[in-house]
Parts: sequence; structure tokens; C-alpha cells
Amino acid sequence: MTENAISSDESLRRLEGIPFGVTADELRITAIGAKIEFAKSELQTVQAYFDVVYAGRIAVTTDDGSELPVDTLAHLGSVLSNYEQSLFDQIAKLEYEQERLLFPPDEDEDSPDGDRLS
Repeated sequence: MTENAISSDESLRRLEGIPFGVTADELRITAIGAKIEFAKSELQTVQAYFDVVYAGRIAVTTDDGSELPVDTLAHLGSVLSNYEQSLFDQIAKLEYEQERLLFPPDEDEDSPDGDRLS
């Protein structure tokens, strides 16, 4: 039974890696940072696809051997372009939200442009 007992000092050493005192805002900032990193990674992937599509390194053949429409890859480029813009917008929104959490506006500011009313 005594082999399971530990001193309070040893107990505290075991808990060193646990983040006591982490606020909800800190967790939110971390989560937003992870979303930003994922979106940036996805953006790099999309931009690599652009390189492949526009370099003409994609060969498309049909099952029945018929000719493909002239603009077969144009649609793919359009979809990628729309997704790229969506990622840029998402990254900007997340970075703005992260900035507001990291550097909250002063509480004594009365107007959005920072002018204080007397």
C-alpha cells in the first residue's frame, strides 16, 4: 500500500508539464494559430497544383478514346483559383482574430478610430 504513496514534492514534479493557469483566450489563440498553419499549408498545395495544371504536365484520357473538350483543365484551374481565394480570405480573417486576442483594444477607447471623448 505504501508503494503507491508519493511525496508532495514528487507530485509537483510530475505535474510540471501540465499548463496550469492557461486562459480560454490563450487556448483560442493557439487553436487559431493551428488553423492558420493548416490553411497556409493547404494554400501551398493549391499553388503547387497551379504549377502542374498550367505547366501542362497533366495527361487526361477518356475511357472510350474520344476527344476531350478544349477547356477540360480550365474548370480545374477555376476551382483551384476560387479555393485559393477562399484560403487567402480565411487566413486574413484568422490573423485578424488572432491579433485582436493578442492585442485587445484599450478599454477606455470610446470610438472605433481611437478618438477619446472628453
